[in-house]
Amino acid sequence: MTGSSHTEFSGPAGVVNTGSGHTYVTYAAENLLKTPPMARRRVAESQLHRLQQQFSRPVHINLAYDVLESRNILFLDGPPGSGRSSTARVLLCELPHSAGTYHELTAESDEGKGPRLAADEIGEQDRMLLDLSAASEGLWNAVQAQLWDFCHALQKQHSHLAVVLPTTLRQGQLAPDFLAFRQPIERPDGLDVIVRHLRCGGLDTRICDPFPSNLLAFVDKKPPVRELALLADRILHVRATEHGQGTFGTWCQEAVAAQTDRGPEVASLVPHLRKGSQRALLLSAALLDGARSEAVHRATAALLSVVKAPAEVRPLLEHPGLDERLEKIDAASDRGSRVRFEKSGFARAVRRHFWSTRPDLRTPLRTWVAQLVALPELTDSDREQLVRRFTDLCVSTRDTEELVSLVKHWTHDSARTDQLQDAARLLEQSIPSEACGAALRKQVYDWSTQRHLADSLRKVLVEVCEKVMSVRHPEAALVRLHHMARHEPSPGIAREALLRYVTNDPEDLRLHRRLMYRLTVMPSDAHRRPDTDLFLDLTSPVRLPKPFLRSSDLRSWLTTGWATAFDHATPERWHSCADAWLSAADATEDHVIADRLLTVLVGAAGSQYAIFSHLYASAREGTRPDLAALLLRKINAAQAMHLSRESTMPRQREAAPS
Repeated sequence: MTGSSHTEFSGPAGVVNTGSGHTYVTYAAENLLKTPPMARRRVAESQLHRLQQQFSRPVHINLAYDVLESRNILFLDGPPGSGRSSTARVLLCELPHSAGTYHELTAESDEGKGPRLAADEIGEQDRMLLDLSAASEGLWNAVQAQLWDFCHALQKQHSHLAVVLPTTLRQGQLAPDFLAFRQPIERPDGLDVIVRHLRCGGLDTRICDPFPSNLLAFVDKKPPVRELALLADRILHVRATEHGQGTFGTWCQEAVAAQTDRGPEVASLVPHLRKGSQRALLLSAALLDGARSEAVHRATAALLSVVKAPAEVRPLLEHPGLDERLEKIDAASDRGSRVRFEKSGFARAVRRHFWSTRPDLRTPLRTWVAQLVALPELTDSDREQLVRRFTDLCVSTRDTEELVSLVKHWTHDSARTDQLQDAARLLEQSIPSEACGAALRKQVYDWSTQRHLADSLRKVLVEVCEKVMSVRHPEAALVRLHHMARHEPSPGIAREALLRYVTNDPEDLRLHRRLMYRLTVMPSDAHRRPDTDLFLDLTSPVRLPKPFLRSSDLRSWLTTGWATAFDHATPERWHSCADAWLSAADATEDHVIADRLLTVLVGAAGSQYAIFSHLYASAREGTRPDLAALLLRKINAAQAMHLSRESTMPRQREAAPS
């Protein structure tokens, strides 16, 4: 350690140099997703706050709150579409708390050992959601068997869990011990749902009275609460596109028309389009709704090629023009040469019709979409819409295989940046979905454990884990980032993202603690070297929270980690990291922290003279004399204790019965 070395004991940081050892710097390319890396807790709480503002309270919600607040656990029941998941989130948000975080649990097991609820994921005063609304009977039975022990852990940590019961749960499938924790809710008032969403969107809802008849008719059909919220968003969108012109009645008319099920109309139109070229144009216009006519024309030709349709035998000049062909499918080009259907909601109905009624077309359509994103006539916005629309189709039928195939196609070794963006956007939309989320999180896990993961796929997965999966499934994101960091050929984007992810919120140390636990308490022999290197980065003074040194359990973990580092890291590597700890002890004005930094290092060294020698020489050269003297006393005490143990061992053996 030289006089030029300087380390401050502060907080989370990005690039860190802790002395003369390696400095890992990753210059990331353009972000694939627009969302910047943010503290997971802040994102989740921001979403909860917005949900709370929009939320329309269902019948019996106060009874549900009383159960959750007094019993620490709530089993929320209710009819499909009644807003059970949103209700559970709001109830958790309304609980009084001075610590802890909100996060969502899954019953998934990455290692394929069956459903698992990890009690060690419960922090003090945590608020957790376990949404089992789509769970099968087998999954529900497996989870329920673990819930009683989980309840005890909840009470011990003063935490709360809201469980959304499966939609298919039959009478008698909830254990008698849990019946007192069950509370059904009923559907909230439909008009109130819409009005609250409109008000949060900045609309003066006094103009809504009286409500238009078409809006009342839509609400009377009692659609799911999410459909009501979507309708409110459509009304706000129409108002914005018309720059506030028109009336609330005209905005509702267009929004309701856009949300009207056009499926029967599409089913009636398709049989009249007997030529493959007509149907190809219909589907192209639907998937590229709003794109330029040149793009729709080229997409139609590409689809005919993919499905191997016979070529048109008539001379080219005898072919009808695009406008004439569009007219036959109830579409047209606007003044900007962008193709749109005459009826709102028609494009979506066309897409759903072909996807649901022609399963044999799904793989060819995926091949076609993979080609379309490269069309030069598409803007970035067009391409993003194309990916989102195809993803929506796959999610609607739980078709994860097609999604996975597209991700693989767009992340080959020579993939362009725009292809990586498409893959990231696809996962950004599909991973949070109830239909495909669990299967895709498992697929991301399988990818993350591959020893030779392609760099392009790694970049996509790192962004998706850090920015998307982290919001609702923080533990799953951590595990996958950790595996990718282990398997990187050299420290790079995965390690950088992992360290940033667990240290970017100084008010929430749960993920930092969780990674420390994985590295020290449950180490992997197969990944000893990369995990040791990661431990040294994670515990550099600029990243190490002071509360970790004040906790006896965490000091024990730190001691274990340093002992492994002394045994498995190169001398150059641990020298620089140990020197950084000594510098931090020298720089801090907190004498307790300084003492514990030295205690961990000395405890980890065991009885290894070479380590003691380096530590003392470095301290004597680069720290104040009283700190070096304190270190020497600790070293002498450790050596004396070791000699004392050695001297008693022969006497113990002699005293042992033969």
